[in-house]
Amino acid sequence: MISGVFDTSVSQTLYLFIDAKTDGHETFKAVIDALEPLRKHGYLTTLKNNRTITNGPITVIGTGNTPYDMVAPVANRDYFFDAHLESLNEPENAGITDLISPIASTSFARAIGTVSEGDSEAILTEKQLSTLRSQIATAKERGIGARYWETPSYPIRTRNSVWRTLLKEGVALLNADDLEAAAGYF
Repeated sequence: MISGVFDTSVSQTLYLFIDAKTDGHETFKAVIDALEPLRKHGYLTTLKNNRTITNGPITVIGTGNTPYDMVAPVANRDYFFDAHLESLNEPENAGITDLISPIASTSFARAIGTVSEGDSEAILTEKQLSTLRSQIATAKERGIGARYWETPSYPIRTRNSVWRTLLKEGVALLNADDLEAAAGYF
């Protein structure tokens, strides 16, 4: 395997989320074509025969308006789909596995709601924590990692408490807009 971009963990893939904001079919076709230089050098995580994943330094995940029908039925590919974490347990999403979606994401604000801003570690209500745990468990049962975006950014103690809770509950990726703060957090 080609070494990845992280010098302290060369086998760790870089998740490259491509957030399609325009017409999904047209945009994602252009994205697939634009991946050719990375594909040519063997940098991309690949799926073969809809059965075998070979990890590469870069794992491309289409999000936003990325069309599911341009990813899921393609047996040999080097791009994946960002499943909707909040609806992963719905019957129509029963076929979504880690072969289609290594990561499932949702808006924290929409799926979990507003959090308290107290000094306590327990800033999520029991209902919110139950929802969070259920969503993460559903993803994990399928080998899919969970990611929440649109987490609180301020006040900082609230942001950090949410980060701690997400990590404690088992999210695969911590989404952060303030990279310096996230790097310093660890």
